[in-house]
Amino acid sequence: MSLTGSIQLSRPYYHCPHCGTGTWPWDEMLRLSSERLTPAAQEVATLAGIGSSFGNAANRVLEKLTGLNVSESTVERITETTGERLGARLDAGETFGEKVDWNWNRDAEGKTCAYVSIDATGVMMQGPHGAKTEGRMVNVAMIFNPRPRAEKDQKQDQEREQDQEREQEICKSCDGARYLAGLYGLHELGPLLRRQGAQVGMDRADVWIALTDAGNGLDGFMKSNFPQAIRIVDFRHVAEYVHEFAKAYRPGSNGPGSDAEALAQTWCRQLKYEGGASMLATLQGLDRQSMSAAARQACDEALSYFGNHHERMDYPSYLKHGWQIGTGAVESACKRVINQRLNMGGMRWGTAGCDGVSHLRALFCSDAAQWDGFWSSCRPHEPQAQSAA
Repeated sequence: MSLTGSIQLSRPYYHCPHCGTGTWPWDEMLRLSSERLTPAAQEVATLAGIGSSFGNAANRVLEKLTGLNVSESTVERITETTGERLGARLDAGETFGEKVDWNWNRDAEGKTCAYVSIDATGVMMQGPHGAKTEGRMVNVAMIFNPRPRAEKDQKQDQEREQDQEREQEICKSCDGARYLAGLYGLHELGPLLRRQGAQVGMDRADVWIALTDAGNGLDGFMKSNFPQAIRIVDFRHVAEYVHEFAKAYRPGSNGPGSDAEALAQTWCRQLKYEGGASMLATLQGLDRQSMSAAARQACDEALSYFGNHHERMDYPSYLKHGWQIGTGAVESACKRVINQRLNMGGMRWGTAGCDGVSHLRALFCSDAAQWDGFWSSCRPHEPQAQSAA
């Protein structure tokens, strides 16, 4: 089957009487899939499979857009097999598309800045034969080139007292992004992400900036794989931590306009314009004797949190340089790359399917040269073996 319709082919078949298998060398030369699709038909089937449910891709998308008449199981097999092949090539050290230096954007001091970020999102899974099993976390990582914050925005940050909407500093636009996603361990993901950075000239940027929410193992991941990067803890996550402690410190007065909310807003402004070290000193100076048992426990947790991470909360300095202080870009990537396809209502995934589709979604959401480079360099399939029967 091709994009121009079905084609009838005759080709020689070679059988080995000793091992009882046979091959069609011409299938390998033409890069036909086991479902007898041409490479172009495989690509559009895969594209449909990562953009919609396999059933919808087969029964509506492909038929309406291309006229291909294939089954749901065919789309599923092609998509997942392609994803596995992509994952294997990434693990083998391949990158796709031409190596090109991005035009890294500059900060307030005129220095070029390259950003790296990582987060994880959950996917519902199923065991063999549809058995119930626990979900898995898919790691999503990115190298990206966000546009600098406008000068007027920085002034507004300084002037506004009620700036809750701006705390996350979401990166709304980028001049380039490379994504990786899959059921990777952090130790596996590091070398792959460094290769992506090398392909876009990350080593020639003046400053590296690593953004995480300080989740389990993420700061260590950045420290190990991007040791020269300035590591920043996402401001919004820290602000949420402050709000939760304020509720425990001022119990019974939650909600808009409450004492707890007013105190949280004051502390968040202090955090943003004086930094994490200042916030740590404030917490250390609180009167523990007047706190309830629950508040003392929350205070101990807050002291531990800020004690461990305050060195990566120098937000006044980061804002002065014009750097991003939030993980909005990678949080958006989790939704766009993974959740929009793998977390549709009622979906459950096998391990291979989840991993393969994650690889493909990350490749497709990256710059167009990535997807095109992978398909233009697809290697021929291994010779197909058939039993003597």
